[in-house]
Amino acid sequence: MPSSASTPTDRTHREQAGPETAAWNNHEPVGSEAASGNDREPAHRAAAARVVAEVADRLADPERVARIAGVPDNLMHYPGDPQPVWDPLQLSDGHPGVALLFAELAVTDPALRHRAHAHLSAGLAAGIRPVPQSLFGGMVALAYAGHTTAVGSGGYTAMLAGLDRHILDRVRTRARADLERTRAGDPAGAWSRYDVLAGTAGIGRYLLARHLAADGQEARQAAGAALTEVLTSLVAAATADDITRHGSRLPAWWVTDGLDHGLPEHVNLGLAHGVPGPLALLALAWRTGVRVDRQDEAVERIMALLTRLRTRDEAGPRWPHLMSRERIEKGEPPERGRDSWCYGAAGAARAVHLAGTALDRPDWRAEAEAALRGTLAVAGDASIRDSALCHGWAGLLQIVLRTAEDTDDPELHATADRLAAHVLDGFDPGAPFGFRYAHALARRPLDRPGFLEGAAGIALALHTYATGRAPVTSWDSALMLS
Repeated sequence: MPSSASTPTDRTHREQAGPETAAWNNHEPVGSEAASGNDREPAHRAAAARVVAEVADRLADPERVARIAGVPDNLMHYPGDPQPVWDPLQLSDGHPGVALLFAELAVTDPALRHRAHAHLSAGLAAGIRPVPQSLFGGMVALAYAGHTTAVGSGGYTAMLAGLDRHILDRVRTRARADLERTRAGDPAGAWSRYDVLAGTAGIGRYLLARHLAADGQEARQAAGAALTEVLTSLVAAATADDITRHGSRLPAWWVTDGLDHGLPEHVNLGLAHGVPGPLALLALAWRTGVRVDRQDEAVERIMALLTRLRTRDEAGPRWPHLMSRERIEKGEPPERGRDSWCYGAAGAARAVHLAGTALDRPDWRAEAEAALRGTLAVAGDASIRDSALCHGWAGLLQIVLRTAEDTDDPELHATADRLAAHVLDGFDPGAPFGFRYAHALARRPLDRPGFLEGAAGIALALHTYATGRAPVTSWDSALMLS
């Protein structure tokens, strides 16, 4: 999230560590393992694997996780609106997010499948909320976690069929409303209509996963039909004419609603809430052969917008977090902010790289790789202040690992070692989940067990690093990285 202000996605007691921490007393310092003769061997493979196992043990019991995460002072203190971090049905900090860790680990250790099942069951028992519906909350979050578990280990056909019956009708209605709004010449209005965390881009990524890998042809076809409507609505927004607002011509992605904490109206350029999210979905769908009319043109149009708003500094090309009307008209982008998954050049670069791969544009891929290298050159403890996926070291690590897989760039493999060391340095054996989350709006370091800003997500990135292979379950598709 942007360093200058919190966003709705942030709203998502300390307990003395138990006997499980004893095994960590013999933890070796980061970097104590020597790299093998293979240049691709992760330098900190053993340390990363140990931390993953330790975190997994601490997240095994759903009741313990919920009790620790749900204590009264484990809060984000938004102005006038303090919010607990734990919600049992969130992908960010809830049972579905924790289940993702065990879904991936169970691929190679089937004995851990019962832990994924326990968290899925706990999420289901919390009660399904029909609305709001998003990849990171409610039915879609639970369905995404169930599908991811099924990809790794099978099962959950009945649960997913039941959830999809509710999800598909609602998302089609939502996509049609978005399409009508665009055709009427209205701006997107709120990023929660189209973005990855709350909008149709994120739900579309779930639908793409179901269309490609659901158990049964009928389920795949139903998901594909809903996905077609989502893609059509996003293509319409991407190819729409500029809108007129305050006497200025502005992109149809213009954000006017749901603004707080002093944010101006703007076009959002972060992967979490901005146009890179729809770009990534359109590119990923194109690569798998899922295509609607003008989809390639939509990718080109979003890339033209990102190229127009891209700027450069001494580190290289970058995309600001957002651009207000005044900054667009004056051609004065803000200074480089924190570059991470959610906002800044790292996440945006991954979306651009996916687009370049989908439409075979080496120039886009080169620009994305240069932006990522610039991000890594300036990243430091002054800007990256936590270990998590959203705007911490683990998110940068996963982006680098995915890009290294695509490019086979030895420099990126070496960079992954350095990023993994940063993540491992954040491990705290005294924390109940192994990592704590510091934020300006938190009165103490928070205990977050979940996916986006918590221990499960950190462990997933470390597991990708330690295994030296892409995730079998493609859990990072929730981040639009794959």
